[in-house]
Amino acid sequence: MPAMTAEKKALNYLKAFEAEGRVVKRVVIEGKRIELELETAPENLSEFDKVDMRYDKAGAS
Repeated sequence: MPAMTAEKKALNYLKAFEAEGRVVKRVVIEGKRIELELETAPENLSEFDKVDMRYDKAGAS
């Protein structure tokens, strides 16, 4: 059986993750090392999570 290259292994991993419904943002191949970066689910933020609620003297003049 011929040896699989890192590129072919990465493609197999990519297909497997996408078949499971995961979104792959980035694939890095360095020698034999394969790194897959997956998309994380966005956080559900309320309108108050986006507001800077700090009170300090830095903003006052």
